[in-house]
Amino acid sequence: MNDEQEIKNEGSPRKKQKLVRRLLIGLCVFLSVILVAICGLWWYAEHLLGHIHYVGKEDTMSSQDIEDSMTDGLESMDPDESLPDITDLPTVSHPYGTDDPSVVMGDIVNILLIGEDRREGESRARSDSMILVTFNKTTAEITMTSFMRDSYVHIPGYLDNKINAAYQWGGMALLEETLKYNYGVEVDGSVAVNFSQFEQVIDLLGGVDLTLTQAECDEINRQFGVVLSPGTQRLNGEHALAYARIRKLDDDYHRASRQRELLMSLLDRYKSLSLVDMLSVLDDVLSLVSTNMEKRQIVSLATELYPMLSGADFGEAQIPAAGTFDGGNVQVRPGLKDWFQYNIDFVENRKILLEIFDAD
Repeated sequence: MNDEQEIKNEGSPRKKQKLVRRLLIGLCVFLSVILVAICGLWWYAEHLLGHIHYVGKEDTMSSQDIEDSMTDGLESMDPDESLPDITDLPTVSHPYGTDDPSVVMGDIVNILLIGEDRREGESRARSDSMILVTFNKTTAEITMTSFMRDSYVHIPGYLDNKINAAYQWGGMALLEETLKYNYGVEVDGSVAVNFSQFEQVIDLLGGVDLTLTQAECDEINRQFGVVLSPGTQRLNGEHALAYARIRKLDDDYHRASRQRELLMSLLDRYKSLSLVDMLSVLDDVLSLVSTNMEKRQIVSLATELYPMLSGADFGEAQIPAAGTFDGGNVQVRPGLKDWFQYNIDFVENRKILLEIFDAD
């Protein structure tokens, strides 16, 4: 019996060693699989991000080019029409002078979405659409704030003019600086897309669902010779873009509201896709956008903010807010007029923005 017991005792450490060896091998295989998966995901992320056009130091327009651009899209005046001259508008000064209080924005991320109406042969056009997407990580709220393109603001280092001129004159950097100077807005990064490219984005998603009024249908039908009826419609890129740019029916506030509605519909449409289709569409869409953010920043923000999209509360705002400005036609050149929002109460609009940025 003693001999048999000794043999059993000798076999026990061997079994333990084999068990430990198997566990180590299994752990190594498991870690190897995880490492390969991480490397694969990183490679795919690099592949996707490689499609984006990254904006470095942006060119600024010359004084002569700026002068020439200021006559684009102006309407002729009636000979008997009497309008205030643009030189009679007050110079836009910093709302707090040189003593600007720091803007505490809480635990938020601000991404500026820029839509430009660039025509063939143009290197950079005015920003026809400017929507600040605010992710409030404390309250799990996402707010889309439209900045009205016709707002008369100070463009740092340049002339007082419409805010949409800042992007054409100095790109994303100047537009971000303009928003900060006039409204105290800190932008974490900007993303731009040309409207012709925006059509492609919508078509890649298979269209978007929008609810149209009779007047909106009539306007789109008139432009394209189609027959749309009031109610919820799935529109292709061309028709959806026309919807977002309707302005003659009402005003720029309704136009900006349509643009935000289109973005929400795009998001809903994208979230409805399968994972495979999501990745396929993303692969094509990213090649159509430009940004001043770096790859590392995009990956960090995407990892942090994407989980918010499914359960966040969405809000919207427009700056300058109704009742905080004067508006009307102004003579900008002899015989030429344009519409402006001027005498903006920047202090009041900053208060509205701070409510959006407040993380309490």
